[in-house]
Amino acid sequence: MESQCRRRREQVSAPAEDLLTSLQDDLLISILSFLPIKQRVALSAVCSCFRRLLPSIPRLDAFRLDVVHPSGGVDISQQFTFPRALIRQCHIVFHDVTELPKPLWQLLVGELVEVGVEDLILETSSRCKRWFNLREICSFFGIKSLRSLSLRRIAVGGFCDRLLPATIACTTFLTSLKMDHCLLGLYGRFHFLHSFLASSCPFLETLHLIYCAELYARNLTIRSTSIKHLVLLHNAPYIRTIDVCCPKLESLTVNVAADLRIEAPKVQHASLLLRLNPPADPPDALTKLFGTAFRSVFAWLMLNSSTTPNGLATENEIDRIVSRKDKEDVVIFNLDFNLKDQSSTMIFTQFLKKCHYNIDNEFNIHVGPAHIQDNQLLHHGSTDAVELIKLRMIMPEKTFRGFLSKQKEMEEELKQMGLRKLKSRTSRDQFDDVLASNESLVEVSSSIANCIEMKF
Repeated sequence: MESQCRRRREQVSAPAEDLLTSLQDDLLISILSFLPIKQRVALSAVCSCFRRLLPSIPRLDAFRLDVVHPSGGVDISQQFTFPRALIRQCHIVFHDVTELPKPLWQLLVGELVEVGVEDLILETSSRCKRWFNLREICSFFGIKSLRSLSLRRIAVGGFCDRLLPATIACTTFLTSLKMDHCLLGLYGRFHFLHSFLASSCPFLETLHLIYCAELYARNLTIRSTSIKHLVLLHNAPYIRTIDVCCPKLESLTVNVAADLRIEAPKVQHASLLLRLNPPADPPDALTKLFGTAFRSVFAWLMLNSSTTPNGLATENEIDRIVSRKDKEDVVIFNLDFNLKDQSSTMIFTQFLKKCHYNIDNEFNIHVGPAHIQDNQLLHHGSTDAVELIKLRMIMPEKTFRGFLSKQKEMEEELKQMGLRKLKSRTSRDQFDDVLASNESLVEVSSSIANCIEMKF
């Protein structure tokens, strides 16, 4: 009896034979393929053998899922079928679906967690008359693998009625949030944008808010210690004050409001957008640009503070701000400034004072090395060589064809207007030096379609 008990104790204490890890790699991979992706990744943390097989897990760089309204008794949840693979970017487009019940949202979020999505794009199809209502957006902040979230034509409602902003900061690892033509603050007790920014998301570096409606605020404040890239464009006339305070900001694109405050001492590129209504003829449009005030909304004037090439000059970047349809009717003025130059700063200030909120307009801007206020008085340029301001006029194709039909006459007229503007801000010696240099002051752009480039 004693010997039997001893043998039992020895059998219990003896280590069990590891049959799983002794299998060949191809057979082991086949067995692991039956496990969910999340469990396969988790196994790699507990066993070096599984860690060695981790690269064998299928990976997709991008995956698109189209969600359509069900028909013929088909359950819409059957559409949430993802590949058994890790997915870096997932693009979900909603067609004729305005809302999902909470169980389906939980199913969708569960699938996204399973595939370890890093870059998520949610979009309402452009053919839909009603935008998709994303009531459960707070669910996405719990996806720990998520780093970038983009919303296009999405209505964000009922945001975090029971979720405090502090909770958002603890659960989100987002580095990028982009919202394009979305509806904000339509439902619920909390305003999405205010709640999100109040959470002070510690990792957020990129924030794009492009023509998002229903902001419900006269004062729009963006304060963040982490944001490096900010695009803030709106078409809400009741937004009077824009206040940006981001000490790490490197690039900025923002509308000019009646009261504009920017505190961004490290910014390398800033674009401030004004609006005006120039005639279609280029010389007349330039006369309007040098006029007294901007009041209408049929053209863009981009004021850029940068010592590097202007990032908004390329057609792809302009299309991000001005739709292709609008480009058929507008002239886009694009000016590059170097705020280290006194004469450049003077013209920069003049344009800000002429914006369409010219009544009671104020601005207080810390951009790069410069501090510009609305009461700032600047004299003519210094005794050093004058810096020529670079101006681009990007126009509809039909307007550009009219320019080409009278190119020599129009170029001479544009040149004379530019020289008059240059003469008003330079000394006689500086002006004579520019004339003596024989530098080309007006020419057709070689890199941007339907564009005339000027220096003055």
